[in-house]
Amino acid sequence: MRRLFSTAFRRARRAEGRGDYREAAAFYAEADAPEEAAKALLFHAARARTLDERLAAYRDALRWLPEGHPRRDDVESRVGLAILDEAQRRGAHGADDRRRLEEAAETLERVDRPLEAATAWELLGRREDLARCLQKAGEVERLEALLDEGTEAARRERRLRHLVSDYEMSMAVGARVEARDALREATKLAPDDRSLADLARRLEARWLTGRRVVLRVDGRDVHFIGRASAVLGRDADVIVRGTSVSRRHTELERTPEGVRIRDLGSRNGTLVRGLPIAGELLADGETTIGLGDDVEVRVIPEGAGMRLVVERGLDRDLVALLGVGTLPVPGLDATVAFPDGNATLYPPAGRALHLGEQRVAAPIVLLREDRITFEGHAMEVV
Repeated sequence: MRRLFSTAFRRARRAEGRGDYREAAAFYAEADAPEEAAKALLFHAARARTLDERLAAYRDALRWLPEGHPRRDDVESRVGLAILDEAQRRGAHGADDRRRLEEAAETLERVDRPLEAATAWELLGRREDLARCLQKAGEVERLEALLDEGTEAARRERRLRHLVSDYEMSMAVGARVEARDALREATKLAPDDRSLADLARRLEARWLTGRRVVLRVDGRDVHFIGRASAVLGRDADVIVRGTSVSRRHTELERTPEGVRIRDLGSRNGTLVRGLPIAGELLADGETTIGLGDDVEVRVIPEGAGMRLVVERGLDRDLVALLGVGTLPVPGLDATVAFPDGNATLYPPAGRALHLGEQRVAAPIVLLREDRITFEGHAMEVV
């Protein structure tokens, strides 16, 4: 009777009739009907289009089922099975994917689904866990086959295949740190394999260092430097050429007060407003500096970083962006940052780039010679 006269309960029923199960769950919770809320969320999970949406619905359903409730094991098994299904279709290549699959395997084993748990452990290459679950499931033939092939050479060969596969997939989707880790482990496992050693050398040759990357965006070079300071010159962080430019000519440093301009003992001096500076000078706004008498660079403070634009000289129109945080790619809705020192390109949320022929929606750790397209724009790491 209490439910019959509950406004929230009636609203929940109407929301269910419309097929809006998440809204129905909220009204059931308001009406103090937790089991109905959980049931509505399970209907919502069944209609979810993405794995993350489905998992969120399952986990919200678990919030409304108390410990010991007979349906908890069923919902937890659905969580594990959804993750396992995704891993079987797409693989588990990154560290986050593997960690999630491991949690799914543990869940499936806990709710007495040993056969499915065995499949998850097999995808992860966890032979001992696989054997334990096969034994629980009574899969005698599979267990015997597993034990028969368990020689050291067979284990090494299987692990090597997994590592090479992880390397290839991670390279394709831009997860280059994971690719390098897999390749390094593979070369340790097979130190005499010349093809693996060659792959490792080529990867290291393409790796970017110094928190610096140059992207050619639609034919125009843009320098990104993940630091608060940079040196300008013919052989420096930002390469600027000219007859009056020294190898290491001028250092610019972004400070809370402005931009500190420091001449590095250049042959032809650093000029501000046409006058050479003695040592260093603090500019508190946009300014133009001269590197000798044939190169001019506009310095524009932007947030905690700065933008440099070469306005006169051989490298006229060159753009450089400096800062310790996220740097925007000019003309594109994408950004560059340097987590752990690695130059990384971030697409906007919900949109994808193409790394070569591969569609990628996750951040891409950039390497030399990468070619990337995004909504009609072309980028190349130079």
